[in-house]
Amino acid sequence: MVWRNCWCKYSVTKGQTIEKRKRKRNGTVIEMKGFDINKLPATEDDIDYSDLEIEYSQTFLESGLDNVVLVDNLPVVDEAKEPKLVALLKKITKGVGKILEDGVHMPMGEEKGKRKSKGYAFIEFETADQAQDAIKELNGYRLDKSHTLMVNHFMDVEKYSRVPEEFVVPPKTEFVAKEHMKYWLLDELSRDQLCTLADQNITALWNNGGKVVETILTRKDWTETYLQWSTQGTYLMTMHRQGVVLWGGSSWNKIMRFVHLGVRLVDTSPQETYIITYSNEPLRVEAVNDVLGAGNEHLNPFTEADEGNHFCVWETQTGRLLRTFGYVTNDNGEPVTKFSWPCFKWSATENYLARMTPGSKISIYEAPQMTMVGKKSLNVPGVAGFDWRPNDDIKTRTRKNQDTIAYWFPEVDNQPGRVTIMTVPTMEILRTKNMISVKDISLHWNPTGDLLCAKVLRYTKSKKSVLTNLEIFRVSERDIPSEIVEVKGGVVAFAWEPQSPNHRFAIIHVDSADLNPPPINSSGMATAAVKSNVSFYQFVRSKSKLSVKESFVLLKTLEKKNTTSIYWSPKGRYIVLATLRTISVWDLEFWDLDAEVSGVSKAEAATASIQLLKQTEHYGVTDLEWDPSGRYVLTTASSWRHSMENGYVIWDFKGEQLLKSLQEKFKQALWRPRPPSLLSDSAKAKIRKNLSSYSSDFDEQDRVAASAANTEQINLRRRLISEWSSWRQTCSARIKAISDSAAKLGYVELKPIEQDQEVIEEIVEELIDETVEFV
Repeated sequence: MVWRNCWCKYSVTKGQTIEKRKRKRNGTVIEMKGFDINKLPATEDDIDYSDLEIEYSQTFLESGLDNVVLVDNLPVVDEAKEPKLVALLKKITKGVGKILEDGVHMPMGEEKGKRKSKGYAFIEFETADQAQDAIKELNGYRLDKSHTLMVNHFMDVEKYSRVPEEFVVPPKTEFVAKEHMKYWLLDELSRDQLCTLADQNITALWNNGGKVVETILTRKDWTETYLQWSTQGTYLMTMHRQGVVLWGGSSWNKIMRFVHLGVRLVDTSPQETYIITYSNEPLRVEAVNDVLGAGNEHLNPFTEADEGNHFCVWETQTGRLLRTFGYVTNDNGEPVTKFSWPCFKWSATENYLARMTPGSKISIYEAPQMTMVGKKSLNVPGVAGFDWRPNDDIKTRTRKNQDTIAYWFPEVDNQPGRVTIMTVPTMEILRTKNMISVKDISLHWNPTGDLLCAKVLRYTKSKKSVLTNLEIFRVSERDIPSEIVEVKGGVVAFAWEPQSPNHRFAIIHVDSADLNPPPINSSGMATAAVKSNVSFYQFVRSKSKLSVKESFVLLKTLEKKNTTSIYWSPKGRYIVLATLRTISVWDLEFWDLDAEVSGVSKAEAATASIQLLKQTEHYGVTDLEWDPSGRYVLTTASSWRHSMENGYVIWDFKGEQLLKSLQEKFKQALWRPRPPSLLSDSAKAKIRKNLSSYSSDFDEQDRVAASAANTEQINLRRRLISEWSSWRQTCSARIKAISDSAAKLGYVELKPIEQDQEVIEEIVEELIDETVEFV
């Protein structure tokens, strides 16, 4: 092996030098074990230096060659082309570290009478950290079509050269079955779970039809700040001073820990493969070592290259740190510490991770290598926002080249504002749309990824008021046509209906004068309510003999509402209009957009089917969330916002209150998410078609659930009677044993004196029925 030969020669040289110095310094002859003057080696190459290598070379090399890397799979060149190849190596390593003078050594050998390189080289950097960065950046670097570099630490050569020639079968480890990480999906009643945080206690609960919750477990001081579920509900994430901990399985054991001191925010990728953590405290390697404790420094995932960074990207299942990032900087070179979370956004396939430097560029990284796509950022002067296209198609979810990104920038100098849709990694622009008089734009992808709405807030010609254009792009169609929906005033909220064949959406819009948000107190509660309107739109395609007309039409507008948020059911059809985080209004309105109506024309049916189911309120409500099934709604009043009747309420989809729980210092309640369904659309349609065949089973489950309280009371009484009977039998047996032992000792059993008994019989008459007949 060439590497091993090179290493041995280097070790022998050092060993010889050290041994010669030792002889000269001591001035005496060292007696060597087994030395025989008559059996000297014939040549210098036959001398055995193994003892000197072990005694001197190993320590010297391990401490002095950490800054040397081995670059393999280089082109084989002759002496004439060697300088060019060395210059190329210096060029590609320029960005990762500084190479020492004469720090590139490329071994040469004789081949057919010509001196040629051996296909590898040694590069010596100034520091070990630079060598580590070179390995991260250049390992797997494609030099040309035939040569992909393999970069390793020079010390790894010695490490792998010590592997014994004979393979020793390692001892077999006993198989330990792991817990089912998605066990809650196997529940016979298809119940959903939720977690609550009150004071310092986290409680996991089963939702039994909304009216009853069954406690799974309660733990104190489980988190130091708040709790959060992973994207698909596999893990419960808790926050601590030392980092983030993931819990899961039926026993809720610790699954993984990510060390990130002072962690504040956390986010998981769409399929939970990766996790991102953020701390406002800059990373310090020594501080992490102090937390891990003496002797555990090898567990520290950070190096000096990570010093000062704030964002960490991890691999969820292995806990491996993939990369760290610092803050982005503005034009003045100052870090941008204010941002919306998540500032790193994953593509639907998890192949790419992107973040924006406001006003200048979008940086896209390929996972899991975390190398920048195209080796440079996408320069977009003035860029103000971006978002990835979602993808709910199971077949294409893991394919390459399936990701699409949309971004926008406002008017810059004389250049109009623009919305751009582009593929990644080919960077092919699919569609652009120029816009003028733009004040702000927000992007909203339809859950299926078929539609993109650009909510454009524009000035009127007079610049005294604003209006909103909803530019809706049909991305899945050829040439990506677009439609414009114009709304007077400003649209403050937009939401697509999930699983809607008609592409319905709802908006909250206000007059221009009310566009500015109301005053907010220190707890984030609005001190006044703003009157708003809620409108529903639907895509309509009408055909005639000459043309096909396609447009989004207004179905209905609800005027003079106090609505601040809109929440669609995850299954569509039902929607809740809520007034959240205000100190005076706490309205909740439950609407059905597909209510059955009769006596109306087909054209009027879409509007007439929008009906109010229930109008109610939850005092002090701050947050609202639908459960994954779309059957229940959870509203909470958090002590993080106020101290008025903190707790949670569970409603059904019709707005009927099922359960109300008031708890002191209540902070948070979250439904456990469910992963996407594995059924195809045709399979779902078949189940809906045959839903009536399952009705008898559902009716039986409902009957059992309705009598659950009575059943529980009956079981309690039966248990008490059983315990009493068992106690009575125990006492009777004890009395009998005492009586038998007393008779053996000569004690006489006293019997009651028999007396004459008198039986008294009393007849009681009771009127059972009376019939009166009139003649």
